[in-house]
Amino acid sequence: MTVLDSRALATAVFGSGANGRIELTAWDAAIRGSLSTTRRIGVLSLSSAAGTSTVAHQLTRAVAARRSAPVLAVDVSSGDDGLGPRLGAAPVAPDETRAGARTTAEALSGLEVSGGVVALRPRDSTDAVGTWLGEAAPITRFFDVAITDFGVRHPLVDLAACAALCDVVCLVSDGRRSPVEHARSVVAAIAGLPEAPTVVLALVDHAREGDAVARAVATGTPHPVIAVPFDPGLRAGGAARRSLTHRAIVRLAAALVRAEETAA
Repeated sequence: MTVLDSRALATAVFGSGANGRIELTAWDAAIRGSLSTTRRIGVLSLSSAAGTSTVAHQLTRAVAARRSAPVLAVDVSSGDDGLGPRLGAAPVAPDETRAGARTTAEALSGLEVSGGVVALRPRDSTDAVGTWLGEAAPITRFFDVAITDFGVRHPLVDLAACAALCDVVCLVSDGRRSPVEHARSVVAAIAGLPEAPTVVLALVDHAREGDAVARAVATGTPHPVIAVPFDPGLRAGGAARRSLTHRAIVRLAAALVRAEETAA
């Protein structure tokens, strides 16, 4: 009769803690690593209540905590609960100095650095594309990473235009089958834009149904698919309470910051 090693049995059932630490270390290093140019990350969804601003907020915090230079966080979601309010940023008017910025100091005109984040919340975001081009585009080059909360965008209206402004698109969806299939249906179109942005799917488990759909979708798409577990701590801009959620956010941030390596 074979005697089972209790440690081997625990690993088989629960997974290896060592492997988990190795993954976290690798993701952490990916986020911290040097970048040859600004990484413009756009977070958007196809329907409301998908968790777009929550994901954008958690990504901003995760990246800012791991990089020495400030992260630019832009909110053109036009909502009252977007990335800007979650960061405590007040709406700001257009600024001529920022618009013609030639130095980092000029790019920061009228803005504040708080917790490693520079939040830009334009006063008027009814035209997300025009606002981004007029207020964010002139200053993104002064930051290694720029994360924009575009909110909900319609495939037949402005989804493509918003995606074209990004190097990487984080398409957020409710983790249930129907909204996931809807999101997946536009991935190829986004990736096929002339600007060729990389697409990463973030599936948020609002219904507490687990990651079965995410795992099934991941096997049939060349694009990264990352499940974000249900976590009550994320409500109203809070921090994750579950280690699984923390891991998912760090993994997602690494995939977005290192999108060119993921796509390779």
